Amino acid sequence: MSPDPGRGPILVVEDDEQLAWVVARHLRARGYAVESATSVEEAECILASGVRPSVVLLDINLPGDTGWAFLRSGHLAAAGAPPVYVVSATAVTASRLREFGVAGYLPKPFALPTLMEIVERQASAGGEPPAEADGVEGSDAR
Repeated sequence: MSPDPGRGPILVVEDDEQLAWVVARHLRARGYAVESATSVEEAECILASGVRPSVVLLDINLPGDTGWAFLRSGHLAAAGAPPVYVVSATAVTASRLREFGVAGYLPKPFALPTLMEIVERQASAGGEPPAEADGVEGSDAR
């Protein structure tokens, strides 16, 4: 599969550089373009440069500002309001996900096939976020 030129890249916002590298490598091997950021500030710079992601995979506990601050900032709205999946070791309630309008939650550790299922489902939906936040529970890291 080659990247779809009509769709933006997947933005991975993750401060664990090894995990970010594994996720990006896995996505690229399946034909997705990927932009990676290790902080909210770096993610904001990527968006300010004109990148319009089709999906955002967002950790919550980041150096500097948190993922919640990023969701509040307006940068994502300015980038076309891509669907955001919170990918975090921090437990997040469904009400918190709804409060921030995220598309779903993937708790760490997670299986890469589970991550790919989320990304592929989003890609096949044409970038439209689901009506309700997904909760993907009980995954193992691979």
